Amino acid sequence: MNISEDELEQRLRALFADERLDLPPPPDAGTVIVTGARRRRRRRHAVQAVAGVAAAVVAVAGGLTMIRVHAEDGTAVMSADGTGISVKPPENLTPGRSPEPSAPAPTGTQSIQASAPPGVSTPPPRRPSPTPSPSRLAAVTSGPLLAADGFGRLKLGMTEADLAAQTVTLSDAQAGASCTVYQAQGSGLPASASVVVSKAAGVVAVTPDVAAHTAEGIGAGSTKDQIFAVYTAAKEEDGSVFAPAGAAARYRFSLGATGVVQTSLLSVTQDCAG
Repeated sequence: MNISEDELEQRLRALFADERLDLPPPPDAGTVIVTGARRRRRRRHAVQAVAGVAAAVVAVAGGLTMIRVHAEDGTAVMSADGTGISVKPPENLTPGRSPEPSAPAPTGTQSIQASAPPGVSTPPPRRPSPTPSPSRLAAVTSGPLLAADGFGRLKLGMTEADLAAQTVTLSDAQAGASCTVYQAQGSGLPASASVVVSKAAGVVAVTPDVAAHTAEGIGAGSTKDQIFAVYTAAKEEDGSVFAPAGAAARYRFSLGATGVVQTSLLSVTQDCAG
């Protein structure tokens, strides 16, 4: 059957306009679309949050990483166990030219530390505690004082009679050609002591029987370095250190494994001791 083009067009229009061919949307179509859009939005926010946390972790790890770079002979070495950088410029190794003088290398290391993100604190680098110099070590104050002129009321130059007047008792005399060694005791002394009395110069040496200290803080346990730090004119002789105690006397510090073990006071002008 032949039909004209106009009739065919009318039939097609009628067919397409038929309501039986319509696909009506379900009643909850709007709710489904909104729910899907919200789900996709939550997924996008979750991905962005995870990416931000990963970036923060990388930044913190990079901020806390310490790198030391050493350059030697033109070769750089990097390590993660140090805190400094030391760079030495390579020499000019161009053929036909003499090496150019290198710039002086830095005397110390320069600490390099990446800045941490805000809110992350990094501990300051530790610095070694300075070792105290001998002159700053604690002074010895234990035991009686052995002064530069004597021990208690016993003074250099006193005769036996002078000592008796100061309530100093002499005993156990060991007489020599010009001097006598005594054991001295009494209320005129802080402690018993060995005393040498010269016939011509009186008391020329006194050695306390207990550990004594000087007015400058040298005594039992003081080291040789401490003695030389306090008495700059001290001299070492025969295992002992002699230090000036004024114009007319000097100290003798006998040394042992632990430092000073005995301190004596000697007269400079004498003919029998030390």
